[in-house]
Amino acid sequence: MTNVTLETPLVNIARLGKRELVVDGRSCLLDEIGLLDMLNLRGDAADPAFAKAVFVSTGLALPVVANTASVGNQRQLFWLGPDEWLLKTAAGTGDAIEAALRAALAGKHFSVVQVGSGNTTFSLQGAAAADLISRGCPLDLHARSFPDGSLAQSHISKANVVLYCLQAETSFEITVRRSFAEYLFKWLCEAGS
Repeated sequence: MTNVTLETPLVNIARLGKRELVVDGRSCLLDEIGLLDMLNLRGDAADPAFAKAVFVSTGLALPVVANTASVGNQRQLFWLGPDEWLLKTAAGTGDAIEAALRAALAGKHFSVVQVGSGNTTFSLQGAAAADLISRGCPLDLHARSFPDGSLAQSHISKANVVLYCLQAETSFEITVRRSFAEYLFKWLCEAGS
């Protein structure tokens, strides 16, 4: 029998802990929120049975408006497209949620795929957070344009990301593909040095 050790994409970097980064004299903290379970969900948002099954299985209402999220129960459900969502949840809970979704959606046209091992999430918090992201991202991250709860798919430098605003201008979560995680982490550190 083989012992498997789950490791984040930044196992060799993140072990060093949070990074304090400085932009124009203001600081922010960069860290990895490692080993979250993530499910990519696809289906018909206009089908009330689909929306109900998602709610019953996740405890979250299906976001049907572009670039919005449902958050609660230590879970986040992000709108990625008219028929696509990303569910982020605590490690170890994805299998049960996937099984519940599959059971509730039996007979429907849908897709649910675990994608947590292919992605990771960074936390960026502090007064310089929006300014640091803006050094490589074309979005306007001012509070009037990207308030609390805002969500967007964009890029930071050369890495495609899902950017979620916890608190306007000062607290963000950045979900990035595993293959770009080390690149983006190092890019953010360099941009904030």
